Amino acid sequence: MIDIHSHIIFDVDDGPKNQADTKALLEESYRQGVRTIVSTSHRRKGMFETPEEKIAANFAQVKAIAKEVADDLTILYGAEIYYSSDVLEKLEQKRIPTLGQTGYALIEFSMSTPYKEIHAALGKIQRLGITPVVAHIERYHCLENDEKKVRDLINMGCYMQINSSSVLKPKLFGDKYKFMKKRAQFFLEHDLVHFVASDMHNLDSRPPYMQEAYQIITKKYGKSYARKLFKENQELLLADEII
Repeated sequence: MIDIHSHIIFDVDDGPKNQADTKALLEESYRQGVRTIVSTSHRRKGMFETPEEKIAANFAQVKAIAKEVADDLTILYGAEIYYSSDVLEKLEQKRIPTLGQTGYALIEFSMSTPYKEIHAALGKIQRLGITPVVAHIERYHCLENDEKKVRDLINMGCYMQINSSSVLKPKLFGDKYKFMKKRAQFFLEHDLVHFVASDMHNLDSRPPYMQEAYQIITKKYGKSYARKLFKENQELLLADEII
């Protein structure tokens, strides 16, 4: 499997606090069958503003840690980019990274961002020659049970990602993410998803869940669909090809 959305660089955002936490995340991810991980630390004005130099320096250490975990574990550089007005200039000037040095960038919005704003923002990113991958689409209220809106974003050339945790079965009681799981199921059933990724932050509240999600999708929708969502589409992305 290939994971294109992860928080594995220590001491730069709300992901792992130290090198030991990073190593534990990488070990668990590898155990679940992931062999390539794109590190997508947050870039968000006013919330996550770690200097790019520090993220890059810590990333170099993460690559070394990955080699201790397994020789065939590949770590690539990227970003989860929260859309704001200054993002376009930073992307154009290559001050924030795309996914694994490709023409694809992982873009996120607030849960309550109106659809018109999402549509307009993604269009502006495309005009830079960058292809948006929309992070965890199950979070956005404006897309709930709306095949047409998601399809319109896909038809304009964007790609959709959901989190592996959102594929899991809702708990009977007290599952605060139940609404996201219902949305993710809707998107999967309507063939509106290109990538399942972990968005992992830690082993406690936000672990990978990639193996479990893969098994669920295989059982419900077939092995071919699961392979596309966890490996084949990611291979095309990292080769900078159209999916």
